[in-house]
Amino acid sequence: MLMPISVLLLSLLRCGQYVSANSGINFSGLSFSSLCNGLSNVVPSSSTPVVHRKLDADTYTCDQSYTVELLSLDPLVMYINNFMRDEEIDHILNIAKNTYQPSVVFAGSDGFREVLNRTMRSSENTVLPKEDIVSQCLTRRMQSLLGNVQHVEVEALQVVKYAQGGDHYNAHTDWFDAPKFDLSYGSDQENRNASDPSNRLGSIFAYLEDNCERGETYFPHLPSVLKTADGSKFALAAGDTGLLVKPRRGNAIFWNNLHANGTGDERTAHLGLPVLSGTKTGLNIWSRYFLDTVMVGGD
Repeated sequence: MLMPISVLLLSLLRCGQYVSANSGINFSGLSFSSLCNGLSNVVPSSSTPVVHRKLDADTYTCDQSYTVELLSLDPLVMYINNFMRDEEIDHILNIAKNTYQPSVVFAGSDGFREVLNRTMRSSENTVLPKEDIVSQCLTRRMQSLLGNVQHVEVEALQVVKYAQGGDHYNAHTDWFDAPKFDLSYGSDQENRNASDPSNRLGSIFAYLEDNCERGETYFPHLPSVLKTADGSKFALAAGDTGLLVKPRRGNAIFWNNLHANGTGDERTAHLGLPVLSGTKTGLNIWSRYFLDTVMVGGD
């Protein structure tokens, strides 16, 4: 049984009070070409060939046997090894196929209008049915990881597919600039009214398919890994600036999006670097924080 992160996150939330005075995030000095050209592997590590297994719903158990590595304390960022099993991944890929739609971004004066913008975000995605047995398990897995941190609601899981030819996602945050008064998109509305003001607190991005060239997840404001880190999971950017996470099937990355006062942490801004060949498929899991309740502890 793994200990939840709540004790660690509580202390970090209390001390992590950095809030930028700027409402926007400046990435003018970043470019995909400079990032990709500057990438280098750290110490390489061998990977295990994928063995596809069919999930048996009658015997399936929601196992929680994963391990974590801390990548950053403030903001809290963790790498999760073996977050998903092969049969869980194959099950999700199977129910997601033939349901993908072009990915949208939020825009408009309130920041909540969905628009297509392939310059900003080029990919396809789909939302998994919340009644699916694996979706329910992964939701509980996120809630178990959060422990004493508010997790009454987890959005419906989103599968996102990046294809060769440069599919990408420019710099963005998972949290919203203003509290969102309607997160009915994929929301489990059994516990809270979807119109209650909320924001995204915890994010998990899990890798389902990694048969691709490039496609790293890049956090430009986070510390880089050591040069001795596992080269199958991490890469180094030019100047060792920022955290670069490689796609690796079954593994995931978790980060906390918000400060203790409920405002968004700009340091969690990240990019999905272009996929040059092959396919990268990932899974987004977002927990919601309702602003009228305490973030840590409480009822």
